[in-house]
Parts: sequence; structure tokens; C-alpha cells
Amino acid sequence: MPQAQSGVCAEANLHGLYLFFNVLDGHDTSIRDKLGQITSLQDDYSDQFSEAMLSSMVAIGAQYWPHLYPKTIPKGLKSFPNISHSDHEMPSQPFDVFIQIRSDRLDVIHLFASNILTLFSSDVELVEQIKCFRFLDGRDFNGFIYGADTPRGRSKMTTALVSPHDDLEFSQGSYIHVQRYRHNIIEWQKLSITEQEQIMGRSRLDNDLIMPLNASSHANRVELKSQDGHPLLLHQGMPYGDMHEQGMLLVTCSNDGDAFEVLNKARLGNKGVYDAWLDYTQAEMGASFFAPSVNFLSSLKD
Repeated sequence: MPQAQSGVCAEANLHGLYLFFNVLDGHDTSIRDKLGQITSLQDDYSDQFSEAMLSSMVAIGAQYWPHLYPKTIPKGLKSFPNISHSDHEMPSQPFDVFIQIRSDRLDVIHLFASNILTLFSSDVELVEQIKCFRFLDGRDFNGFIYGADTPRGRSKMTTALVSPHDDLEFSQGSYIHVQRYRHNIIEWQKLSITEQEQIMGRSRLDNDLIMPLNASSHANRVELKSQDGHPLLLHQGMPYGDMHEQGMLLVTCSNDGDAFEVLNKARLGNKGVYDAWLDYTQAEMGASFFAPSVNFLSSLKD
């Protein structure tokens, strides 16, 4: 059975580095071979720094996939959803390759990423790099737990990984969507704790649902379930920020290519009912990818 990439269902880490690349014209064959080497590189660093809890994920952009591997495409892979809304934008910015590196040691992330950049140097342009970190006990900068209903343990695999029944060739792969949000923390902090909890739909201290849920609460709009009761998405994002700006790099993994679009439509809502947290945070970038199995990546270099 194919093996999923370690970063898709990884446990939480202290640090994260997220790299976004565009491949130079005419370098598709070269980058195809090099993408297949990332897993081996990670294994080397994991053996050398076993305590670092290193994981990684290589994902190929929806619009670049046909250039890299035109023979076959994951069934649900499509461009970042274009959903219009009068007040809240969800802009897209396509990238060719996305690499997520997470670890409990920042120096190990740096070493691993430097090796990747050396490997890729002649074939890609590094468009963006976002350094993230664990904030308190897994919270966003708004003070609330990030991904409050994200699955745990083995349930992660059910939510995030494509099953052989749905798409045999891309079994154990995952549909990845990335958004960078910038928060307006100054305005958010002007609210009382009670007002913040009503917007988020959960208690800040204990992460308990506040019943009955407000129709426009964040919890009501994003904590979506499939018909069999599983969460639609696994959240693997982390906060980023400095003294100038703070935000969240939202990274979702799913076995369903349509799940993220369902989430976005629910957040934007209709008839004035939408995710109230969007009044205090703004999406600045969005992109769609597929993270194939380790076995598929290895086959590329052959």
C-alpha cells in the first residue's frame, strides 16, 4: 500500500517553514526528478536529529500538475475556488510547488530547507517563504484554539488521505489548500471576552462550544462534517507574525478536492450571514495543490 507523506498527518510542532516555488520554463523534467528526492533528504535528517520530530510535505500546484505529469491527474484537483463576495475577498495566487517543513527544532528546519534550496537552485524561483511557530497551546493570535474540531489520532488519515476506492493511482495522497490571513488584532482586542466568544462560537479558556450556536459564529461556519460524521478538513496551519503584523497560514488537507470550496462558501455565507471572524481577519493569498504519496514522488525520479 502507498505511504502518505509525513507532513500530511503530522502531530503539532513548535516551528514551521512554508516554501512556495515557481518552476522556471523548460525545467519540468529536472524538477520532476528532484521532487522525488525530498523524502530521502528528510529521512537523512530525521535519522540524524531523531528528537526534532521532523516532517515534510511536497505538494504540486493545480495549474502546474499537467506540465509536470500530464499522463494522469488526481480526480478532484482543480484551481483555487473563485468565490465572489461583496465584503470579503478570497484572492488566489497560484504556485507550482509548495513545501511544508515542520519540526521542534528551528535549526533542523533551516538545515533541511537550505539543502532543498541547493537542490532546486537552478530550476525554481522561491516566490515566498513564511516562518510560523506554535503560539501558546496551539492557539491563533486571537486567543482561541486553532482548528478546534480538527481530527486527532488515526481519524486524521480518514479525513486527509485519498482512499484506494476513490482514486487508486493517487491513494494516500491529499488535496492541499493554503491561505494566508492577516489579522486586525488591535480591533479584535477592543472586544470583551464575551463578545469574542460569541464571534468564535467557543469559550476561549476551555474551547467548549457555546450553545446554541450563533448562525454567524466561526464554529458554526467552519466546523463542517461529512455525511458519515467526519470533519471535512484536517488543519495543519500555524500562526506567523512579528511586531508589525500577525496572522494565520491556513493549511488544510482533505481526501476530497471539493471540501475546501464547501468550507469557503460556508464562511462567506449568504444574505448577510457569514463567518463573523472575517470582520477581523483578511485573506491575502490562496492556492490549491495535491500532495501525492511517497511512492508516487519516488516514481517521478525514475
